[in-house]
Amino acid sequence: MSRIIMLIPLDKHVGLTAISLSMLYFFNKKNNNNPSKQSMLYFSCIKNQLDYSTLIINKYFSKIIHTLKNIDFSKFFFESPEYLALFEHIMDICYKKKLSYELILIKGINKHEHIHAEKINYDLAQNLNAEVIFIDNLKNDSVEYVINKEKKINFFLEKRKYKNILGIIFNKIHNPFLIDKKYSFIDKLAILKEHKNKIRDIVISKEFFKDHFFSIIAYIPWNRKILNINTVDILNFLNINDVYLIKKSTNIIEEIMIFDESYENMLNKTYVNTLIIIPFSRIDNFIDIIKLLDFKKNKIQCVILTGISVSKANIIFSCKFLIKKSISIFFTKKNTMEILSQLDNFNFNLHLKNEIYIKKLQKFITSFFCISNKFFLNKKNNYIKKYSPKEFCYYIKLLSKIKNKRIILPESYEVRILKAVSICESEKIAQCILLGDAKKIYQIAYDNNINLSKNIEIINPILIKKKYISRLIDIRKDKGMNESIAKKQIEDNMVLATLILEDNKVDGLVSGSVNTTSDTIRPALQIIKTYPNNHLVSSIFFMLLSNTVLVYGDCAINIDPNAEELAMIAIQSADSSKMFDIEPRIAMLSYSTGYSGFGYQVEKVRHATAIIQKQRPDLIIDGPIQYDAAISETISKLKSPHSPILGSANILIFPDLNSGNIAYKAVQRSANIVSIGPMLQGLRKPVNDLSRGASVEEIIYTIALTSIQVK
Repeated sequence: MSRIIMLIPLDKHVGLTAISLSMLYFFNKKNNNNPSKQSMLYFSCIKNQLDYSTLIINKYFSKIIHTLKNIDFSKFFFESPEYLALFEHIMDICYKKKLSYELILIKGINKHEHIHAEKINYDLAQNLNAEVIFIDNLKNDSVEYVINKEKKINFFLEKRKYKNILGIIFNKIHNPFLIDKKYSFIDKLAILKEHKNKIRDIVISKEFFKDHFFSIIAYIPWNRKILNINTVDILNFLNINDVYLIKKSTNIIEEIMIFDESYENMLNKTYVNTLIIIPFSRIDNFIDIIKLLDFKKNKIQCVILTGISVSKANIIFSCKFLIKKSISIFFTKKNTMEILSQLDNFNFNLHLKNEIYIKKLQKFITSFFCISNKFFLNKKNNYIKKYSPKEFCYYIKLLSKIKNKRIILPESYEVRILKAVSICESEKIAQCILLGDAKKIYQIAYDNNINLSKNIEIINPILIKKKYISRLIDIRKDKGMNESIAKKQIEDNMVLATLILEDNKVDGLVSGSVNTTSDTIRPALQIIKTYPNNHLVSSIFFMLLSNTVLVYGDCAINIDPNAEELAMIAIQSADSSKMFDIEPRIAMLSYSTGYSGFGYQVEKVRHATAIIQKQRPDLIIDGPIQYDAAISETISKLKSPHSPILGSANILIFPDLNSGNIAYKAVQRSANIVSIGPMLQGLRKPVNDLSRGASVEEIIYTIALTSIQVK
């Protein structure tokens, strides 16, 4: 199973492309002893002229790194239909590719690239369960600057509570170009020359960036030694022609001059890896002057001839002396001012560089990983997987598609049911069977603009109910059932649908959008019944919170369970959760934590917890415990420092229906979240009850849950 790591920039000019390439290099080198797992998947969330990382990977590293196409959030607003469709596409890719790649690396979005960059980065990281590495810069390491940077980062992380942070990389430390000033290209070269062969030591106090929301993966200094510009870079950037080009990486450009016809000025200057811009009309004057230079002491790397209107042959003839001195020659129709203006936009982009340079940069950056905290090499052993809402929804859809079970819905005249069935059919989530009059169903669908496929099976109750009368009598004869009562009861579509399920004509049943909970459960208890060794039917809700999924039980069925029943509810909930790859961490809720309070309700919960620990020692459980201590590590350390769940409970068992039902509805409506359920537990066949206020989305996921429950 691969890791998903997402790089998220916290500022502009953080060297995100260089860090992305270096991270891929690092993990490939780390895994090079296992060739079958060397391949990696990479994608950038924005596709524009600045997406150099993908260009470089496709050009130089395509054998070991695969890139994704058509991933581009730049044109979509956050949570728009187009955004949600692209997000679903990414989740689908990541799930399908997890077994194929050792690493899936995602390059996040810079703030200047998208108005919703911060939201999109957060949404992707949380819902893909990605391990997050933040990238930032440090203009300097002065005390005042570092303190302000620390405050800014902590404020950001308090606002956006990422759940799986590996750490932060500080890049471009002491980079002189980070000062808020627009430099000309000539100015930039002057700065580079000033910093020649310098790598300043980083001096950051241990008091900073300590015991906060993040750990430091690396401090990476700005490295003048490898930040060189050569003649090939200039040629590539300006996209101009060459007459004579020395293609050597040693041909470094350190300064740019504009030709000055002054004899004295030209001869009094020392040329060190110089590029000279010359109007072609003045080429003869230029050559006459530089013939007097001592070329052992002066190094002119190249010239750019501007305003060219003659043939290449004429240029070669005029520049014979320059060619003899191994000076590269470029030419263009543009004038000198146009070329200078174009060069001012040169920002040392990596896509201009060759593979040798890029590998050198990768080695330089990753060398700082080796001297920093190495915990990010592997996932932390105590990492607890937490589903995000979108991930959980995707996962249950996927499981349901794999099972492809037949689910009957007796409330076929309800608009929300028809909308949900239409979507389930189009997305192949399950085979939905409607119980009702086909003509009436299609008319309701037409009136509400619902595209109801002809492939959806519709069973007319009038045509089949007679055949189930004898079966109902047989099942309920010990309860005094006779033909007269059976004929009356079978007029209820809920009873008929339950009999169809009992007859194995369908695999599961979903109802409750119109009917009450008792209308759904009563026929199931009478006809489907519980397992022989189980006398209890209970329920759970999947609460899709902003950054995790919690299981609430029992919030729909049992009014005031005793200790034995409460223990059974918890065990059933744990076993149900495992079907959805949720590793149970159970909190038996109470108004008291540990031995801080007393009373009948507390003692009931304490007794139930002891029963579970005896019957199922494999389960991680704590109780009695208050809700806040169950889900918050910080509060758990204060109230129950020795708790086995350590504030990370994902199954929360309420002591009675009163507290459970109030809690789930309060959370659902106040936080405006999706709540899936109630999912019934303990029946021999899956029957699930909808809340009468269920949305279309909640109905779809309940259908999927029911399909997954089928054994």
